[in-house]
Amino acid sequence: MNRADDATHRERMRTLVDFTATSLTTEFPSPFGSSIYDATSGELVAQAYDTVIAQCDPTDHAEMNAIRLATKKLRQLSLAGHILYSTCEPCPMCMSACIWAELDAVVFGASTMEDANRYWPQASDMTPVELASHMRRTPRCTVRQHVERSSCQELFRRCDEVLRERKLTLPPHR
Repeated sequence: MNRADDATHRERMRTLVDFTATSLTTEFPSPFGSSIYDATSGELVAQAYDTVIAQCDPTDHAEMNAIRLATKKLRQLSLAGHILYSTCEPCPMCMSACIWAELDAVVFGASTMEDANRYWPQASDMTPVELASHMRRTPRCTVRQHVERSSCQELFRRCDEVLRERKLTLPPHR
């Protein structure tokens, strides 16, 4: 059960935006960040940003990286009792991983099609809510949308600016 209130969600998302912004100074800037918190203790378990370009791996989304870090740290496959935060609405792959990892909730900032697609072409428009509605286990993973959305939108704008200033481009196939 998700025990975090609205103020806690906003605070955690602002912390995630600040963490993700650190990627803007790296060789591979990315506006996609994710963190996982213990729903009971409030402890930050893992945080990561997307490393798709850096690792040349289409599965290295921020959510996937955070899930990998959390399960390794906790030495367990289930993340029941945990909440995942993402600067952007999880794609179907990431939301499926959240479901398989048995996360209690997913909280995200920017919208995939309305916000991220302007900068990073998206492969699918299926929403996390749609995927969660097909879950077979209960309780279902809940989805909280658009927490600190404007901060996440600004992160995308800043990343795009950094990419242009440094003359960095997505690979041609993107």
